[in-house]
Amino acid sequence: MPRCPLPILLLLALTTLTAQAQAWQAEAPRETTPNEYLVVGTVVWAHAGASSIAIRGPGLLGYLRIRERAYRVKQPSALLGLRPGDAVTAVFSRSDGLLHRLRRVRSPGGDTR
Repeated sequence: MPRCPLPILLLLALTTLTAQAQAWQAEAPRETTPNEYLVVGTVVWAHAGASSIAIRGPGLLGYLRIRERAYRVKQPSALLGLRPGDAVTAVFSRSDGLLHRLRRVRSPGGDTR
């Protein structure tokens, strides 16, 4: 009886395992990216009439201030009273592309609301 070399057996085993893993992956529910994520940063500008705000994300120990993004806000009244430099948190929803639950954490003077 001819001997089967070990590499061929390993190749057959890996092929079988790969096929089984692909079948399992096709049956498993797919994970999607979250529909909402937390936005934390500092107000650059806020315009209630346009329902928009620009937020600068937190930098490396406060030194790198480069990540700035403009958002549309679901409730424009949440922008009233916000000034540049105010620290804010909000939830961005990918489903409608708007900021929700916008809150001022602290103002540049240190008082909280």
